[in-house]
Parts: sequence; structure tokens; C-alpha cells
Amino acid sequence: MARGRTITTILAAAALMALPFAVRPDSSAAPLPTEVAVTQQQADPARFAAQHIVDVPVRFTVRNVNRSLAACNVDGKTYQVNGHLTAPEKVLSAPDAAITLYQHGIAAGEWYWRLDVPGYHHAEELAKRGHASLTVDRLGYGASSKPNGLSLCIGGEADVAHQIVQQLRAGTYQLLGTVPGARTTPRFAKVALAGQSNGGQIAQIATYSFRDIDALVIMDWTDLGLTPQANARFFSSLQTCMRGGSAGGDGGADGYAYYDLGREEFRTGNFHDTDPAVLVAALPHQNRHPCGDMASQLSSVFVDLRHLSEIKVPVLLMYGERDARVSGGQEHRALFTGTTDVRLLDVPNAGHYMGLERNAPLVHDTLASWLDAHRF
Repeated sequence: MARGRTITTILAAAALMALPFAVRPDSSAAPLPTEVAVTQQQADPARFAAQHIVDVPVRFTVRNVNRSLAACNVDGKTYQVNGHLTAPEKVLSAPDAAITLYQHGIAAGEWYWRLDVPGYHHAEELAKRGHASLTVDRLGYGASSKPNGLSLCIGGEADVAHQIVQQLRAGTYQLLGTVPGARTTPRFAKVALAGQSNGGQIAQIATYSFRDIDALVIMDWTDLGLTPQANARFFSSLQTCMRGGSAGGDGGADGYAYYDLGREEFRTGNFHDTDPAVLVAALPHQNRHPCGDMASQLSSVFVDLRHLSEIKVPVLLMYGERDARVSGGQEHRALFTGTTDVRLLDVPNAGHYMGLERNAPLVHDTLASWLDAHRF
């Protein structure tokens, strides 16, 4: 049933995509939620120092090109992707260091992995368990460059992820702070790629297109399991994009839209069993997304169905048991026929943002143990 719903969604959206884009948004459209100015939450440096954890800003210079198998249009220009390297000090000094690169979802940003509420700062929790993380704002989000949202796409985002992986291996990215005891920019011999929501689709595309990572983690993404709620909000947002979208906020270019209209939709779409302190911290961070990412997401599903079987690396699939966005984790698992090393975890009582739910420790413990088992 989920497969039939999703294919119907894709075909209907394809018909909408045949309509011409307007140059400017339609002023008669329903107003978007008020943009809330928020700053990237930076954890207390003293807390990290006491735990011997490095938490340093980093920058990657990338080209918005698309050499992935998911064909879609990009502008070919050079931009900056900003984020944070978070790791135990001893990991960064190891000759065979390993790291996980995280890709956030369509309505989130780097903040999803760095929400500074005790027990919910994902990168810190993984560092406490011995693992290095790179969290970034994808192109079009947060502290990274914001091109016109119509000039970005899912395949291009996968190519950017590939470029970041290569720079992590070569140590050719820029440190914007100090790494204790490091004379050069840290290099990483092993790289895992993790994605949440449509960041999971980006991670999949990067994995089978470029074949340069060592492990894959998919959180809250299935190609054929969108729920009726997700479909309804997708089409509502797509209509805004079909009118050209709006400015990306913080002085960004046009071509952006909200997936959820308002705080209440954002809450009901992503959260289920959540500490009130987490909601207070998270809800103001709701992001607009690039319209090109949304439009290309649909055609990329068919590309996934053709190529997921080519993925050979270990795969960890994680889903919130009460996810309002996606379903069908078992069905998605069955698509990874090219590897025998696939694990599936359903996080009890968790919504779409399972890493921000009360069962977040299960997410952190499971991921850390899985990385340990695969020598990360």
C-alpha cells in the first residue's frame, strides 16, 4: 500500500513539475511563517574541554556540480559549506582516524545534530562514546552559502557530500579554530556517511554514485514509505516552489519554501515523545529548504530503486516507531541486496526526529556500538 501511495505521489508531482516556474512568488499565496532569527547553538567550551572533546568550526570550499547518478540541474558555481568537527582529542591524533559525516533533513540544519540540551547534542554524545563527527549546514541552510534554491538539487547535494568526504581524507578543508596538539589539519582514513530524513536519500545517492565511503547510516528515510501527512505537506510546499519560492532568510536568495507551515505543523510532523526543554530549543530553528532539492527528490526515488542494490558497504537503518513522515523500514531494508551487513532498528515511541526524542540515548548507544563493531 505504501509503495502504491508513493508512486502515485511521484507521478502527480511530475505532472506539476511540467508547469513553468514563475519568476517571482505569487503574492496571493498564503503567507509563510515569520522567520525567527536564531544563532547556531555553540556548546560551552569549558564542558567540552573537561571531557577532552575537540569542537572546532570548519569550512569546505565546494562546487555546486552534479556528477551523481541522480541527474538534476545545478549552477556549477563555487560555494562554502560550514560546520563543526567534534571528536575526542585522542581520536584526532590517531593515524587511522575515522569520522562520520552527517547530512540533515529537509526542514532542519546543522542544529539538529548540535542542539545544546543535555543528552541531545548528538555530536557531543558520540564523542563521549569515542567517535568523531562532522556536522554541516548543507548548501542553502544556516551558516553555509545560500544560492538561489532553484539552482540546487538532491544529486548536487550528494556530489557536495562526496567532495567533503574527499577533503576529509586529504585534510584539505579549513580549520576555523585550534585542534590541541595538531600540527596539520586532521585527515581521516575511514569515513561513514549518515543522513536523516531526505539527508538519508542524499547519503544513499552519494554512496552508490561515488563509492568512496566505508559505511552508511540511514535515519528516518524510505524511498517508498511516505505517509499521507508527508504527501499532503509535500504538495503544499511544492505549490509554493512552483510559484518561484521565497527568500531563504538571513539575506538568502529566492527559491526556498517551508515544508511545514508554522510551528505547530513543524512540531506534529517531527516530534512525538519529546522533553519540553527540547521543544523550546528546537522549534525556533525550523528551516526553509531549497525548492530544487524538493523537486528533484521525487525523480531521485526511481534512481534509488535502480541502484540501492549496488551498495556494498555495511548499512545501519534507524527509524522512529511513531514517525509521522515515513514508514516501511523493513521494505526499505530489502532493497539493499548488495550487502549482507544490514541492521534495522526501530526506536520505540520516537517520532521523525528520533535523535531529539526521550529515547535519544538508544540512538546514540546503538550507533556508537555499530561504529565500534565496524572499527570506526
